[in-house]
Amino acid sequence: MIDLSADLIPAAEADVIGLAVIGADRAMVRKIGRLVEWLPAIGADCCECVLLVGMEAEFKALTDGQRDMIALAGVRGASPGLTQPVTAVVLWNSERSHYFVIAMPDFAARQVETLLGSERRARRLMEQQLEAASAEVRFASLARTRLRLARDLHDTLVHSIVALLTQIRLIRHYLSTDPTRLADSLATAEDAAASGLVRARDAIARLRMPDDLKIDPDVEGLLTDFTERSGIDVSTEIDERARDGLRDCALTVQRVLSEALRNVQTHARARRVWFRAFEAPAAVGRKLVVEIRDDGCGFDPAVPAPGHFGLLGMAEFAELVGGDCSVESAPGQGTLVRISLPVAVPPAAPSGVLAD
Repeated sequence: MIDLSADLIPAAEADVIGLAVIGADRAMVRKIGRLVEWLPAIGADCCECVLLVGMEAEFKALTDGQRDMIALAGVRGASPGLTQPVTAVVLWNSERSHYFVIAMPDFAARQVETLLGSERRARRLMEQQLEAASAEVRFASLARTRLRLARDLHDTLVHSIVALLTQIRLIRHYLSTDPTRLADSLATAEDAAASGLVRARDAIARLRMPDDLKIDPDVEGLLTDFTERSGIDVSTEIDERARDGLRDCALTVQRVLSEALRNVQTHARARRVWFRAFEAPAAVGRKLVVEIRDDGCGFDPAVPAPGHFGLLGMAEFAELVGGDCSVESAPGQGTLVRISLPVAVPPAAPSGVLAD
């Protein structure tokens, strides 16, 4: 049976472990080391200790040999300076007729405390990250709204003012060269102003709609309207598998296509436009590819065009839905606008079920 020995007493005096002897009547006889300072004072009944109150039956069972030991894990010291938890083991020494207590640092409890502290720190870090992410979302939402305003202003007011300026220059020219054409030019300018007003009202209506509003534009109808308005022939090629993608990406396709056709009519001096839509494989899922090509005068994309934001707007429209937009052109070589947009993959049919 373990007893106070020359090896254990120095360890207790060095605060490596704590030792205590409790008489057969449960009275405290001796204590060594601050790890057992949570026990009652010498001479007092050990069951008067807060942590041992009501354990008389357990001590008797230990004396009668019905138990091998009493183990108290995670004991908190009540003495000043004893903040770490300890594990205490109570044994019965039948030869000396006393209880023997060994107390040691509770490494498991300390590990739990460390883990809990780490969890609290991780939770605080997560909360900070969520707060930062929320701030980023708010900033992105504000930036997106500002970009949306800029695009709609470009698509309406800027184009309308450019059209009016063109007619005003023609009127000034005809004023000195051919006054008989003034009435027609004024009528054209009035039509341009009325068209700009309609488009501005449409833009205001779009600003009152959520960004994720789904519309279903008739792409072929847009191209037909463009031909009637501009006199430029359009060849259309739409792969049947691409029609679902055109419907799913309707808003983006409409905006990019409208901007590309405006550029053709305003700048390209083209005689023909080719529109093509098809699906292509992607690293994940599928993608919709839309190409708008013209045989116009072309331009050098590397040359800056201050005050013109149409190409930038098309790229931003595609980026908002995870796609991209590229423009290929050269002087005298026409222009190709290509947009690539991710499309949803339909769920696979359950095993054993045949598709219609």
